[in-house]
Amino acid sequence: MRFIVLSAVVVAALASAPVARAQDAKAEVLAVGQSLFDAMAKRDTAAIRRLMFPGAILVAAADDNGTPAPRSSSLEQFIEQIAKIPYTPVERMWNAQVNVSGTIASIWTQYDFHRGAEFSHCGIDAFHLVKTPTGWRINSLIYTLVRERCPKNPAGPPR
Repeated sequence: MRFIVLSAVVVAALASAPVARAQDAKAEVLAVGQSLFDAMAKRDTAAIRRLMFPGAILVAAADDNGTPAPRSSSLEQFIEQIAKIPYTPVERMWNAQVNVSGTIASIWTQYDFHRGAEFSHCGIDAFHLVKTPTGWRINSLIYTLVRERCPKNPAGPPR
């Protein structure tokens, strides 16, 4: 009887290990996305650079009166933009869906963006990340820009 109980415990432990590792990886990936928002709010360009994979690309999938008008920025352009803005950028995400497969990951999440306390826009952020020897890095970020009929962030207004 002891053998059966011990075997069941070992099987349960072995079966739960991959699930726990997957949850840990998802938490790590989500933390990188949040760390980017935190670094943006502090205008900490060194931290932004550490979070991004060299050569990363950012794309604003904007809409100009019903006509797609995407704009891309290199990592260097993005860092320069963040360094120069005269307000505190506050970007917040919620309802994030995180997928991890080995050394690649994605985050698909709703977000809102404020210029200090003033609402600017909302949309969807889609991050693609790659795992490096030093941790997860953002390889690309594409996002929509919506200015009207935005869903309310469950956290309420920014603080």
